[in-house]
Amino acid sequence: MTVLEKIKGKRANIGVIGLGYVGLPLLIEFVGAGFQVTGFDTDPAKVKSITAGKSYIKHIPSSRIKEVCKTGRLKATTDLGKLADMDAILICVPTPLNEHREPEMSYVFNSTRSIAKTLRKGQLVVLESTTYPGTTDHDMRRILEETGLKV
Repeated sequence: MTVLEKIKGKRANIGVIGLGYVGLPLLIEFVGAGFQVTGFDTDPAKVKSITAGKSYIKHIPSSRIKEVCKTGRLKATTDLGKLADMDAILICVPTPLNEHREPEMSYVFNSTRSIAKTLRKGQLVVLESTTYPGTTDHDMRRILEETGLKV
């Protein structure tokens, strides 16, 4: 079964890397749509908070996190090795501007390298982070294709 068929049938395992103000709401929406979702973050406090049903983002009430947790379709982890189990991976990491007003890309590229470690044929990788044109098609593609797989 292709990832597209899994998505259409809501059988795809969705991974969201980065559980900040973009990633957490996206995770909530995927769970609400009926998908199994795993949230990945390097901050153990965020993972612990989500697992406890508590929000750390002002405009998302803890009651919403608790509601999502009760579905049984949400997991949160710092273990990026579990990316191997995902059918679709969405990168929602920060890209703060540096002193030259250019996006700091280390979070995006480190996330891409983590994905590459467990990448398998048929996985969908989506970049949601704000960045410059060509990031996905050039920079991320190069990192992902070092695995021997082709985008």
